[in-house]
Amino acid sequence: MEPTSKNYAKITADVVDTQEPTIVGADKHPGWNLLRRIATRITTPLLPDDYLQLANPLWSARELRGRVVKVRRETRDSATLVIKPGWGFRFDYQPGQYIGIGLLVDGRWRWRSYSLTSSPVTASRTVTITVKAMPEGFLSTHLVEGVRPGTIVRLAEPQGNFVLPDPAPPAILFLTAGTGITPVMSMLRTLVRRNQVTDVMHLHSAPTAAEVMFAAELAELERQHDGYHLRLRATRTQGRLDLARLDDEVPDWRERQTWACGPKACSPRPRRRGRRRVSASGCTWNASRCLGPPPREPAGPSRLRAAVGPRWRTRRPR
Repeated sequence: MEPTSKNYAKITADVVDTQEPTIVGADKHPGWNLLRRIATRITTPLLPDDYLQLANPLWSARELRGRVVKVRRETRDSATLVIKPGWGFRFDYQPGQYIGIGLLVDGRWRWRSYSLTSSPVTASRTVTITVKAMPEGFLSTHLVEGVRPGTIVRLAEPQGNFVLPDPAPPAILFLTAGTGITPVMSMLRTLVRRNQVTDVMHLHSAPTAAEVMFAAELAELERQHDGYHLRLRATRTQGRLDLARLDDEVPDWRERQTWACGPKACSPRPRRRGRRRVSASGCTWNASRCLGPPPREPAGPSRLRAAVGPRWRTRRPR
């Protein structure tokens, strides 16, 4: 990690689709494997899960499960799923992480990863993901249009390094576009819970105002917190955000720690999936599902220098 003038966490990651993961959680408990083997011998030819499911479908000795308790529409083609995880799920995830979701469709379990939009609070015993139905996305469309409360899903534990540290840096810049706002919503909700909304600038882009996810909550957040400043951009009428003109939008961006998340299409020069971290005058750029590299500046004695360089790494759920 490159030294900078600040000691905040500088870690980034990518959010990608997953195949069915190796489910973990239950085996972390000491002695669980021995107990499971004993229970399997006693219940043969059935498995312990066959008996557990009779009591509660969320109980399982070999996989994490959850029940969809609510489906809340966000925009015309997106929805938030409130999920109550079963035994073995750990709620100490970090804001910005993603989770694997397995859904039984037409007799086949289909898996994808989605960013958690909830704040990691154990009291609620629920988590949320927000999904946008994509024309080419079979599972995303089914989650938005076809899932009903009571549906049982399989879960993979939260993971990913595109996260918000604790304590948060005093000055933050969020650059989001489209569904890239989902991990940042977890961060914003966590900042509110921690009472750390001190100086947050948020630039968000969506095709139209009607397609802005969490629009009402973001507006209320700005009304209630003097330290949160939201700028919405409707790309169909205003065009995409030009990162080369970031000085005009946020003159002090170099003094802020930045999280950027959005589809490749919102980058003026699409890059391969991964990350780029740039230190310039103390600024750290954290990117996921890339918005592209930070803006370059004209040459000059106090400008961006040779310390700027790409460091790509792709992290895939296991």
